[in-house]
Amino acid sequence: MVRLEGEIVEGDFQRLQTIGATAFKGSDGESSAKDTICLNSPGGSVAEGVRLAEFFYQKGIGTVIDQGDECYSICAIMFMMGIAQGAEVNFVNRRLHTDGKLGFHRPYLDIDSDEMISVRALAVAHDAAVESVMKIMILANNHVPWSNSTMMRPDLVQQMLNHIGNDLFYIDTAEKAGRFEIEILGMLNGSGLTQEQAYYACENSFHWQVGLMGTSADYTKLQEDLGPNNGGNSIVKLLRDTPKEKIYSVTSGDAGYSEAGCLISDRGTYLTGCGYNGMYNVMLGQGQCNLNDFEERSQSVPRLATFKPGTPISLLGQATATPPSQASPTKASDAVCTVFSPTALLDRQPCSVAVNLGESANGKRMDRYEFLWPTGNKTIISKDGDTLYINGKIARPVADAAHTFCVLNSDTGNRFCFKS
Repeated sequence: MVRLEGEIVEGDFQRLQTIGATAFKGSDGESSAKDTICLNSPGGSVAEGVRLAEFFYQKGIGTVIDQGDECYSICAIMFMMGIAQGAEVNFVNRRLHTDGKLGFHRPYLDIDSDEMISVRALAVAHDAAVESVMKIMILANNHVPWSNSTMMRPDLVQQMLNHIGNDLFYIDTAEKAGRFEIEILGMLNGSGLTQEQAYYACENSFHWQVGLMGTSADYTKLQEDLGPNNGGNSIVKLLRDTPKEKIYSVTSGDAGYSEAGCLISDRGTYLTGCGYNGMYNVMLGQGQCNLNDFEERSQSVPRLATFKPGTPISLLGQATATPPSQASPTKASDAVCTVFSPTALLDRQPCSVAVNLGESANGKRMDRYEFLWPTGNKTIISKDGDTLYINGKIARPVADAAHTFCVLNSDTGNRFCFKS
């Protein structure tokens, strides 16, 4: 893997061509997916960045923003041109780590001096800036292989042009990454599928084809709006439940005057789905389907789609942390429980914890930790295989030297900690 660090300057394109002659091997018989470049740059020369971006797209070079790295300005354009090519396989190949940063803003004319400059010089500089924007538009309109989509969707280009200078448009939520076809590195290895996750998998699969939603899908709010029974029609229904597969029927929040819904399947290591949304005239897989034709009409659904759209990417990452206790099952012990919002301490009280560690019938870890507050309320942390939950919401363990164990709630952004 090649790594590009620091400001983009004149000569970088020539240097990468020289390095790439030996570092990039091309197709391995299937594709050039192994040819990648790590980007860690604040941006720099637009002209040089455009040359590099064109090189990535033409040669089938994948792009990566690794843990702790940042990619802004023209670097972000270069990142979006990450692709893999092969004789029979071509696909977008750009990956952002949960602890990486990706931000866009419009190109601008950088004049360091306060001195007066000639109108003619300013006109020349303005023309150069317009030409740079035009080249970026050409890059953005490059086609995603085997698709009618473009390497940069029009709403991403719009967001880029709306942000100036240090006011960056960040790719910082599950919705933004999904909408703009950016793979997320460092995610927890999810398994299983809850009703809520099936709902989001359906909604996101539709909405990511349309654009960023002004009002994002919210499973809890939709349930509240429809009432507890919704006339006997559940938003999500379990249609099939076997050791090898679960299939849910999901009614989209867009349903009403037109049909909108999916079937979403969990097959352990991957998800699939099919459906149709009449409000936006978009399909998942080959459109409307039922249990009989599900296999032939469905397509793969990424795990990222199972998250609430506004979930911060930073909450999706893996973190090493010691479980609350390795005590015997059902053994209770005393602790102090604390809840933090992103900006403040919300609650801290003595509590007790009961731990139940075990395995399911298929050998998968099924751990459960119940924290009982003085009020009688419970905070429940469970681990289903590799997936961690807090009160039924996806959670991320966070290392904290002041506490025995902490987790972040992906839905609320609050942090629950306990100290034994």
